[in-house]
Amino acid sequence: MKKALITFAKAPIPGTVKTRLQADIGAKRAVKTYKSFMTMVLTECSRLKGMDQFLGCTPTEEDGYLSDLAAEYKLRTFDQEGKTLGRRIYNAFKHCSKKGYSEIVLIGSDSPSIPADFIKQAFNELKKNDFVIGPCFDKGLYLIGAKSAMVDKIFRIIKIDTGRDVNGILKKISKTKIKFSMLPFWYDIDNIDGLDFLKAHLKYLKKELF
Repeated sequence: MKKALITFAKAPIPGTVKTRLQADIGAKRAVKTYKSFMTMVLTECSRLKGMDQFLGCTPTEEDGYLSDLAAEYKLRTFDQEGKTLGRRIYNAFKHCSKKGYSEIVLIGSDSPSIPADFIKQAFNELKKNDFVIGPCFDKGLYLIGAKSAMVDKIFRIIKIDTGRDVNGILKKISKTKIKFSMLPFWYDIDNIDGLDFLKAHLKYLKKELF
């Protein structure tokens, strides 16, 4: 069974990354923080074995920062396609499905402290389930995974666009025969309170914000 782990990434253009956090810390610091989050996530993912890892890039994989990340962490790259987040996620799953990957997991950088063990658990869940999500406390998602054979069916049923999608997913999936699993809750960083919590959490874990 071929496994693919996708990390979504944006070119660090001021005003386009960590936009909600930008209101509290300014565009320049928001870009620096975003880059730190990407480093944290990809460093944690580099601990994982037994899967191919991809960087889903926007606006283009040819962006210098993104191509440097891909080279540093030995990631395959592709461009995100679609006008909405939900469509981009669906297209990313289809991209890997067409390449023969049977189990696919996708994450972003909004939860930079995500433990690698959660990602390993997601792939373990896909051995016996069709679909897995990692829910955030704010009802968003830090992870979504699916068996490639079920991608079309799953994405006809669920909608991912609002950033508060967990309730809708649970309601819709419960009415189907899709085998579903949910990982432990975790947190994402959208504002200055979240950033302060992350710093305190990392200090407790004896880690640093890159």
